[in-house]
Amino acid sequence: MPFDVKLDEAEHLIALLSFEASKKSEAFHLAITDRAVFLPRKKLFAVKDPTYCERVPLNRVIEASVEKLSPYFLWTLGLVMMLVGTVTTGLMMLPILKGERGELSGYPPAVAVIGLVIPFIARRRYGLSISIVDEVFRWKPPLLVDKASGSEVERFLSLAADAFRQAGVRLRDERDILLPASGAASKKRAYPLANVDGESAQNRGVPRACYQCGGPLRIGHWEDWNGFLFQCPHCGRTHGRHWNAFAIMLGSILLNALSFLFTMRWKLALPFLLGFVLLHAGLGIALNRNQLSETLELLLSGTAFLAPLAINAVLLLRHEVSLDSATATKHKIDGISPR
Repeated sequence: MPFDVKLDEAEHLIALLSFEASKKSEAFHLAITDRAVFLPRKKLFAVKDPTYCERVPLNRVIEASVEKLSPYFLWTLGLVMMLVGTVTTGLMMLPILKGERGELSGYPPAVAVIGLVIPFIARRRYGLSISIVDEVFRWKPPLLVDKASGSEVERFLSLAADAFRQAGVRLRDERDILLPASGAASKKRAYPLANVDGESAQNRGVPRACYQCGGPLRIGHWEDWNGFLFQCPHCGRTHGRHWNAFAIMLGSILLNALSFLFTMRWKLALPFLLGFVLLHAGLGIALNRNQLSETLELLLSGTAFLAPLAINAVLLLRHEVSLDSATATKHKIDGISPR
């Protein structure tokens, strides 16, 4: 069932908001008028669609809060995943480093990388809480890795906070800095701005349609072949191409640091490549002179071999999530614009 907001006579819409974590996820809707708050609900038992829209009069709303979410459970989960993934990866690589036969899998390092990332994305998470006379309605945003999605969460919460203020509802905001609703748009771009196809000064490259809005773009041949991410000048969202996870992981193992040329733009890839060349050269000299213990040799060899795999796994995760970054939208209904 759609989120159906029906206004009474002389009732004014303040904001009709939606937050969509990705194209495949279900959107969260919220509407605020000068008389009521419209909340998404789910029926316990339903033959078809269990979702419906509930109208809550403002005289039943006690307080709205933008509250900080506790990170301790996610910190614990991330630590467990990182330890399990690291130990499993080490046990998987140990026979290979000793010259014995072994099997490789991308799952153990992926678990370790996800466990490493979770504490960073759980560090500053905020949700929306609406205290009603007989209950508390809470919305927690999903775990989002990319900065663009984090900015959209901030924008959604700021839009909701502004709407509650206009409706006369008491608001409590636990964020350190109160961001304006348009704050996400004023932040620095996470990716280069793509050229608009048809510009006379930008004739080189490959014509492409924006992954998000279909607008005409022109992308450089190397960037297009690698599927690097750009910001669309039409819709402001992220354009690119999905990466093949198996190819990225296999290339990280076979090509080692050379694989950075296919996962990073050259200005960032070259310093990483040079650093790993020096690491391998120094490790080779130390091994030839027998200056290291067997344990340290295995540790440094494993680091030199697995570090590109771990780095590219993080880049792969960030790339895929950024392509389906979240969006916060302020709508209008039946030709009625929010105030």
